[in-house]
Amino acid sequence: MSNRNKEITIAVLPFQVLTDIEKLNPIMLGFTEDLITNFSKFNGLSVLSHFSTRQFKNTSNINSLTELNVDYVVTGSFRSHFDKIRINIRLINASENSIVFAGQHLETPESIFLAEDAVTHQIVNVLQQQIDYNLLSYSYKKKNTDLDAYVYWLKGMDIMYKGTLESDLKARKYFNEALKVDPNYARAYTGISLSYFNEWSCQVWDRWEVSSKGAHKYALKALELDENDYQALMVLGRTYLYSEEYEKAEHCLRKSLRMNPNDALNLMSIAFLLVYLGHPDEALKLYNKANTLNPFHKDKFLTYGTFIYFELSQFEKALELAKKIKLDQSWVDFPVFIAAIYFHINDLKNVRKYWNIFVENFSAHIKKNATEREALEWQINVNPFKGKTNLRPFWDFIAKGENISPASEPIIESIKHEASFIKKGDMWEVIFQGQNALVKDSKGNSDIAILLSTPNSDIHCMELMGSNLHENIDSDVIDEKAKASYQKKIESLLSKIEDAKEMQNYELTYSLEKEYESLVDHLSKSLGLAGKPRKIGSSVEKARSAVTWRIRSAIKKIDAVHPQLAKHLSNSISTGTFCSYKPELKVTWMV
Repeated sequence: MSNRNKEITIAVLPFQVLTDIEKLNPIMLGFTEDLITNFSKFNGLSVLSHFSTRQFKNTSNINSLTELNVDYVVTGSFRSHFDKIRINIRLINASENSIVFAGQHLETPESIFLAEDAVTHQIVNVLQQQIDYNLLSYSYKKKNTDLDAYVYWLKGMDIMYKGTLESDLKARKYFNEALKVDPNYARAYTGISLSYFNEWSCQVWDRWEVSSKGAHKYALKALELDENDYQALMVLGRTYLYSEEYEKAEHCLRKSLRMNPNDALNLMSIAFLLVYLGHPDEALKLYNKANTLNPFHKDKFLTYGTFIYFELSQFEKALELAKKIKLDQSWVDFPVFIAAIYFHINDLKNVRKYWNIFVENFSAHIKKNATEREALEWQINVNPFKGKTNLRPFWDFIAKGENISPASEPIIESIKHEASFIKKGDMWEVIFQGQNALVKDSKGNSDIAILLSTPNSDIHCMELMGSNLHENIDSDVIDEKAKASYQKKIESLLSKIEDAKEMQNYELTYSLEKEYESLVDHLSKSLGLAGKPRKIGSSVEKARSAVTWRIRSAIKKIDAVHPQLAKHLSNSISTGTFCSYKPELKVTWMV
């Protein structure tokens, strides 16, 4: 047909329950939601969000169908038939209000959700001449799942849509009940991850660490069971973004987009995160598509639109959207974006107004009696931009506390990573990314301080030990046969690591990498330069081992009081015969 390359829009209306089947009501509610998800995974087929379709039930009214502004409508009903359920399906041409396809299924309660796959294929087969019949993901196909587990999952998802901390906690209980029934139910793990993600997205700050770690942990578990779970991939992309692992973040987000290009909420989340990764143009396309799929609830996405247009330097458009938003229903630091918009259009009176609102929010929700400097540093740190941002000249303006033009050069390049590592008596006072901590004195901390003061330089382990280079000759630690065996094992591990990464099995990847590092570390203790067997009794070997141990021990102790700093040091410090600090991000240290 001539419309083959034209994207088809479809709406799935709530199925009607024509008889009293109380026990199956949760399943029937989920039936519509699952069909929306299934259809949304087809290229060339756009599906309206359930937020926009759940109020439409009467398909006999042509005006109702016209209001949806779609090409086709899927609707149906449930009716009891002895001990089974009769499911009637209709595909309607919305413009002509004519039935294109009608089907019927007779299912038991246990097999009812298997009918979703059959319905999906029936509808797509009818439309396949008009859409690109290329299903990117078959992950919607449910494995043999216990009916009780499925019902618990449905109840959890229904409650979670309320969007409150209380509903997230209640939904999590249902997901855990589902896992008691079926410990390998991937959708339940995704549900738990999403519940933590909701807390994190709503910026429940006293649970920030708990929420972010929970979202990450359960997304990994879901993907271990279903590597194509697009929602878990989106959540994982965000957790990687906020830990500034940008390549991993973008990989997960783009795979999520490939797995489902038509889920409105998922599209909007990815659009938001792509802005941080430096892709605002692409984010705008996803934002517009999400609004098209959610036509009756466009106000739900206004904060995201403001953010996207701001980073595209379309300040008037950003302000137009921002004025429609209730500040008490937005992010804690959303007033900063409004202040920055006014800054770029030279309305300094409103700059100060909205900046003051943010500082008040910060003091109320984050830190009592906070200074403007503390509020500014927090706002810079909490937004994980990979590169440039239109906020930077505004940050510069606030930092200087005087009127400057947007074109001026930024002066706070170091605020984001300003840090110190200073010994005070028998303690070390450390500051990193706006967080302070005290660490008990140790030789490892002294080693770290030396490395921080000379970044990107190689320092011999004997220098850190305060000794002169001296070598003693003794027997070989490892023979050539054992060395070859070790090397073969390392090659095997590297191959397995690549396979695990390709399969997106992050738990296995982490385990294999730990095994690899342990093996390499053991081998490095036994081999000298150029892979020659190391001599026992070597002064350098003793110094290397001692310095490595005390630096790692010091980082472990730092992790107990300042995990972010410990992670940065672990990623940036290399130990061995030569030790070095090569920072993963720009840091200005006071040592």
